[in-house]
Amino acid sequence: MIDTVSTFYVEGIKEGRASLERHGMAAASDELANLNSTIKGFPASTSVGQLLRGERDFWANQIKRARKTERA
Repeated sequence: MIDTVSTFYVEGIKEGRASLERHGMAAASDELANLNSTIKGFPASTSVGQLLRGERDFWANQIKRARKTERA
């Protein structure tokens, strides 16, 4: 298990948060699908790959949290 994350990964999370503030959850599924598609072109070892993975993970967790809230 990795104990640290890169600065680029954290930047991806920040970008996801900013997008969530601007657009809300309405675009979450589209954002996640787009990121999953785009990530295929960037290795995880690159800065862009790390940024995209951070944003992807942010959206995946937001969707997961929203689904849990809906079920409660």
